[in-house]
Amino acid sequence: MSKTQRKTYCYSDGEENAHCPNCGRPMKSVDYYSARPLYQQEVNRDWNSKTINTTYTDVNPHRGNICLFCAHEDNRGKRVAGMILLFGAGAASFIAMVAGLVLSNLAESNGGDIGAALGLPMALMCIFLLVAVAGLVIYMSANEFNPARRYTKEQLYLKFIKCLPPMIHSIPLASWQVDQMRKNR
Repeated sequence: MSKTQRKTYCYSDGEENAHCPNCGRPMKSVDYYSARPLYQQEVNRDWNSKTINTTYTDVNPHRGNICLFCAHEDNRGKRVAGMILLFGAGAASFIAMVAGLVLSNLAESNGGDIGAALGLPMALMCIFLLVAVAGLVIYMSANEFNPARRYTKEQLYLKFIKCLPPMIHSIPLASWQVDQMRKNR
């Protein structure tokens, strides 16, 4: 496999207790349905809300597999980049804060304006704090596929749908959505 090609970790047609063809570890099974939308109808309930009723046809059950180990490994670069950004910007923010304190003490001892001495370092500290928060967000978003964590069926379905290739002329539905549609008949 070339360096530019990403590993596949979602398989739309799978079986229970299947093993990943990439790493050989057990994959999680995800039950889902594919359905073809027939038509949509909008119903206004009151002046600020409306309900959209969609009728589906060709509702078919499927079982897919997702390898959380390969997905976790695939996101390693994002996690490392997020951590570097988080710790680098955090350290730079701390250094800017200390520089501001030193400059304000020097300005006070020389009879200068403390506010002017604090302006640039504190602005840099705030900017670096925002960059550190962005690094934390990148790290947390790349850490969503953790094989050691237990996931509910709904959580696994949402992770599976994110990496599932797009379906032609049909959409994926969760099993709870199909159960709700059957109940509302």
